Amino acid sequence: MFFTKEKLFLAFLMNRCTKGAVRLVFDRLEKRMGTYEFASVFEYILTDRGSEFGDPDTLETGMTGVQRSSIYYCDPMQSGQKGGLEQAHTMLWMVLPKGTSFEFLTQWDVNLIVNHINSTPRESLGGRTPYNVALETVGGEALNAFQLRPIAPDEVNLTPKLIRFNH
Repeated sequence: MFFTKEKLFLAFLMNRCTKGAVRLVFDRLEKRMGTYEFASVFEYILTDRGSEFGDPDTLETGMTGVQRSSIYYCDPMQSGQKGGLEQAHTMLWMVLPKGTSFEFLTQWDVNLIVNHINSTPRESLGGRTPYNVALETVGGEALNAFQLRPIAPDEVNLTPKLIRFNH
């Protein structure tokens, strides 16, 4: 997930790339945040047309049956509509280069990588980090629900060693 204004990147390890797995991620976030907070933070979700997003009604409807979001789709072959997600993906691939096995990767590892990505200053944010900008816009409670924390600038590591040290 990517917040375009803040450049905040979220990633969730799923055992399969299915509608049910995505629904489970949304449900977990809604449970941690509460339905109202989820609905205000994820009012609109823009995604590609992957089959895992092929049942928008199920994803838009929360655990209590209340609409929690509205799903919209990018136009085919229009990666520019993804609002900067490619830069976050580039940073992700710096830590997990092509050919890296995800077999032993845990959500804790993914959170660690995401924390480092979100603690990297962006020129488009005036040299600020996505984490700090999101702290002002979505708030600390939402960042806690996302299991995010800031990394000190001199400790940011976007290399494969970030994960290798933890195994």
